[in-house]
Amino acid sequence: MRSFFTMTSLLSLMFSSVIGTAHAEKIDAVAAVVNGVAITCYQVNQEKELLVQQLKGAGQGTLPSDALLSERALDTRITLLLQKQEAAKLGITVKQEEIDNAMADVESRNKIPTGQLAEVLKAQGINIEEYRETLGERLLTGKVINAAVRSKLSISEEAMREYYRKFLKDPKPVREIQLAQIFIALPSTPTPAQFSKISRKVESIYEQLINGASFDKLSALKSDAPDAKQGGSMGWFFPGGIAQQFNEVFTLPVGGIAKPARSAGGFHILKVTGERMHEPETGESHDEIHARHILLSLPKSADTATREKIRHRAAAIAREMEGSSDEEFATRAKDVSQGPSAKKGGDLGWFSKGQMVPEFEKAAFALAPGETSGVVESTFGLHIIHVIAKRHIDPNAFEAHRDRIHELLINAEMQSQTPRWIGGLKAAAVIKQKGCN
Repeated sequence: MRSFFTMTSLLSLMFSSVIGTAHAEKIDAVAAVVNGVAITCYQVNQEKELLVQQLKGAGQGTLPSDALLSERALDTRITLLLQKQEAAKLGITVKQEEIDNAMADVESRNKIPTGQLAEVLKAQGINIEEYRETLGERLLTGKVINAAVRSKLSISEEAMREYYRKFLKDPKPVREIQLAQIFIALPSTPTPAQFSKISRKVESIYEQLINGASFDKLSALKSDAPDAKQGGSMGWFFPGGIAQQFNEVFTLPVGGIAKPARSAGGFHILKVTGERMHEPETGESHDEIHARHILLSLPKSADTATREKIRHRAAAIAREMEGSSDEEFATRAKDVSQGPSAKKGGDLGWFSKGQMVPEFEKAAFALAPGETSGVVESTFGLHIIHVIAKRHIDPNAFEAHRDRIHELLINAEMQSQTPRWIGGLKAAAVIKQKGCN
């Protein structure tokens, strides 16, 4: 599974949640004040319109009461504002270039001709500026969650190896399931009365679902999770890639709904919305190396004298680095390398044959661990290469799956920790609700 907010869901999210409101009457009345910042009734009414559109799109003929819709819309706005405030504290922003790139990604993933997304949106009655604003908000909240939650999670080597032993050591077809959730938050230290009230609410929602109520509708109206507006969509999961208390879902068929499960932040009701089988991955054993490099650009526009000067400098650096330690090479790469890896001491990570340009690859694989090359010229410029380590990879070995396992287990933690973090923001905030007529 990808990070908490995935680009593949952005287009459907925007089509279902962004509508043109250029001609709407603006209301300046204040619905709530969150940490000193106002949320207007106009914003709440906008959010309520989006919720109504979502419910109608899910085939809901009878809508909930206006009061319930307003309550839900206000809570959504409060959650968004709290995340924006957290982004400001952390110095997190989204550049216009990032929004442009995200729009290009939406076009690519949905096979829309390059540069035509604006026209597609216009045909759907969607205001392009509001689309960009909402997309920017989604990118921002994704960044904040990654910084405030994801970056603080750690997975032990033991946990990764245990996952490997259980699910990957003996390759066999694996069923992957798509999940949706309704999450009901608990206060960090609930009183018995609070716990009892919320437990009854959870049981009521579960009973409604078992009796045929729309999961999408109840998610939109009741769930406290960030994915509520997307029908509670959580993405795809392999066995072991979700918190242990939710493992029941892997025994359910598509359409099955698990009994409410408790996490640190509250209660989760999970539904299986899709399934697909994966055949075991096969491949040949191969060698990999972990290397650093120092890159000096060799501009094609440069005259002969300039190019010779750059070559002379590269040769001098290569002589200087001969016999250097990994630490010494990394320090020098930070100082002089002109490649994108310079900030990381020239670190290129692990790579196998076929991933680098031929000249670079031939020189790198000829070196022993700890050795540094002379000057190697490629289409990118002049390289000095330092090999840190070598390894032989069996495609079924733990090392071949390590990064994937780490990502799966991090995502499992994210599913329970993110709602808990949002609940903490609300608990710590000063929120004064004023209401709208």
